[in-house]
Amino acid sequence: MEPLVLAQSDRKGHGSVAGLLQPVLQEYARALEMPILIYAPDTHVSPPRGGGGLHLHIFALPARPHRLSILPVTPSLDMPAVLPGDPHQGMAGALAPGSLFTHGRLKHDPQGRAIAGVLSDNIYLFFDLFGYPGNLMPVALRKSLDLCLSGMTEWLSLQSGRLPHQIQVALHRLSHRTTLMTLDHTECGDQGNPPDPSDGSAGAIRDQMAVVEHSLKELSRQMALQTRLLGSCRERVRTLKEAGQSENLLAREFEALLEVPEVREVEVLGDRLRIFTDTVDTIVAGKRYRLGCFRLDIRFNGEVAITNLTQPYGYYDHPHVWNAKPCLGNIRPNVSKLVGEFQWVATAELLLEYLKTVNPNGWYTPIDHWEELPA
Repeated sequence: MEPLVLAQSDRKGHGSVAGLLQPVLQEYARALEMPILIYAPDTHVSPPRGGGGLHLHIFALPARPHRLSILPVTPSLDMPAVLPGDPHQGMAGALAPGSLFTHGRLKHDPQGRAIAGVLSDNIYLFFDLFGYPGNLMPVALRKSLDLCLSGMTEWLSLQSGRLPHQIQVALHRLSHRTTLMTLDHTECGDQGNPPDPSDGSAGAIRDQMAVVEHSLKELSRQMALQTRLLGSCRERVRTLKEAGQSENLLAREFEALLEVPEVREVEVLGDRLRIFTDTVDTIVAGKRYRLGCFRLDIRFNGEVAITNLTQPYGYYDHPHVWNAKPCLGNIRPNVSKLVGEFQWVATAELLLEYLKTVNPNGWYTPIDHWEELPA
């Protein structure tokens, strides 16, 4: 999977810069199995894009902040490098996001400064990555991507069709390599400019201590993450082995699915289990309503789509389902857990109970749009 580099960039001289970033972008695009499109406009304003992969906006905001509309478009402040080391080595201007990420997520560096923002499938870097020295630029990009992608597991899983667990493994591998590269860079920098205690500069020694402490904390964090990941992988391997060694058990599971009263038909597709239901009724405030027959698409990554085949009301498949997207609320983690454990009967029964339970306090549209049955 090849990234698309510097799409719609207005800046000059990005050829050599693209060469420095290309290996990093290729590695992340291949690991995530999706293209990465890059934008770096001179105006520092880059509207959010949709579809086609992951969109990375460098030194840009999604729009001009309203509260700064009478000021220059790119208010900047000094921000130390994202990397440990000499704080003056990677100084770069940083854009002020203001309230532009109310519907997204801001990402902060260890000092609490906002350095990036996420809007759906768009990542915005608020600092001037291209202003970094060439040896810092690739690692700064990696650390920024790791920071933002860590909170996008669900979206990456949905877009790629891979299990969330597989996405987490890929992200951990990328992050681990970033840590090693950061430590290599720090080590090389230390060898090139070792502190000299004889010069009486306590500041230089304190800077060196800060670098070592940061490296130790990063290594400790990575060890904890890798330990948890190893345990999760072992549990997953055990589950998969049990499933692979129990074809008869799986066959019995599907047979048991057909014995569930409301289940009419079951299909296994490439990335999902598809269940067709008989007519589903519900009772609300003592009245019985006919909701219709449904198709449940249960993807192996835990995502669920519910389609009303006989009695939808416009885009509403159910009082709690709009355009096949159910509001699963607090049962979503249970559904994901059951799917991850291949407990298809329990998953189907949980979703059928969800369809039969209508809560007026949380519905998208009232139950009155469906047929009321005689008492």
